Amino acid sequence: MNFGKILNIFIVLFLIVNILLFGIYGYKNKMNYSIKGEKEKLLIEVLNNNNVYVYCLLPEFHPKKRLRIEIKKVEEEKLKKSMFGNSETVYKRLPLELSYTKDNEKLVIYKGGAKKGEIYYINTDVMDEEDFDISFIQKLSKKLMNKLTIKENMILTSTQHDDYNKYYQLEYNDKFKGQTIFSSYANFRFYKNGIVEGEVNNQYKPTKFVGHKKELYPIDEVLYKFMDNIRKKDNNELIKIKGIDIGYYIDEEDISNKDIFDIEPCYRIRLGNNEVYYINAYTNKNISHNNTAHYFDNKK
Repeated sequence: MNFGKILNIFIVLFLIVNILLFGIYGYKNKMNYSIKGEKEKLLIEVLNNNNVYVYCLLPEFHPKKRLRIEIKKVEEEKLKKSMFGNSETVYKRLPLELSYTKDNEKLVIYKGGAKKGEIYYINTDVMDEEDFDISFIQKLSKKLMNKLTIKENMILTSTQHDDYNKYYQLEYNDKFKGQTIFSSYANFRFYKNGIVEGEVNNQYKPTKFVGHKKELYPIDEVLYKFMDNIRKKDNNELIKIKGIDIGYYIDEEDISNKDIFDIEPCYRIRLGNNEVYYINAYTNKNISHNNTAHYFDNKK
């Protein structure tokens, strides 16, 4: 009797069994943290009956830890050199901001107030109308993102255009160990008339995950509550959900005067009208709402 051959057979069978068990575990885990089948069908039906339509995939909602964040200062000289090289610029300092201007470009760094740490950029002649093409705009936006964040390598998470095809709006977000940091961003709007504007905030440095993993609210429960809340505010207006993802968002109340703090996972829900809602994934409470389309309009 060849015991060596029998042992090898048992080893192979053991490996096959473990692979099968791992596959079954992964499948069950996926089903436990995703909305599929009849549950998804019911969700879509209820939303549609309330004039809410989903044009994106529903995210999986695996348990997550909190994330520790440190605040870092904007390095003004490095940023200026990244944008303008060694060229001369017109420098202007106000109580809450400073700016550098060269030809058609202007860079504003906020030093105080509600926008402390944020950066605003505008170029009034960045491209010709025939260059108003999404592939060209994505290449240009990536170059600008690298300059304005000093090559932070943020990931493109959203590309939207307005209903009249007058501009494209793109957003980049920071990533940390596979997780999206919503509060670290580079927003750009490219207009058909050649103007580009950018808003950047990369003053938050993620360092590590802390605590134990906690269950997140399932996406169907989040959307049911979102539907109820939004229907209380309008008269059955058509709502188009263009994007849903999970990441980390810094509530202003969490910051206060601390340099290090822990933040919780959130759902980000993007609507077709450029409204964005941030919902705490632990509590299912809406913690922030903004309209990215209005930011740039208010700047001009």
